[in-house]
Amino acid sequence: MLARLARWLRLLGADTIFDPNLGGAAMLARARAEGRVMLTRDKRLRTAPDVLYLESNDFRGQLREVMRRYPFDRAKAGFTRCSRCNSLLVEVGREALRRRVPPFVYASFERFAECPGCGRIYWGATHLERMTREIDRLGLPEAPDKSQPDAPVLSSRRKSQGED
Repeated sequence: MLARLARWLRLLGADTIFDPNLGGAAMLARARAEGRVMLTRDKRLRTAPDVLYLESNDFRGQLREVMRRYPFDRAKAGFTRCSRCNSLLVEVGREALRRRVPPFVYASFERFAECPGCGRIYWGATHLERMTREIDRLGLPEAPDKSQPDAPVLSSRRKSQGED
């Protein structure tokens, strides 16, 4: 399943859609219509020119495969998208969130971001540090050109039961 990969790609800043309800052909059609590259574990789609077939079953290996093929500046794009729905995060004034975050969080952090798509609120807590360490440990390749502006636009699809 590629849901975890999609979440991590979003954390890195990649515009990533994930829809487990779409079959392979429908997802490929959507990816093509939106000018995306499709990521898949579905062997039947691996020969399509706009598909990256992922060999690894593990999200860490999958992430390495994607970044080898489509490197981008994670420092520029990272932590700019909602990990749940893929919307770009919007910085929100602290006072506006006084009643929407736990009191300790409100007292401890100055900067907050909110997802306009699903309303999820983000702040620089210890999970951000853990995610950054995990990303560093993965040894992901750097973008060849640091001026590269954007993360790649990717689609992902999970492998349905019964697919090899």
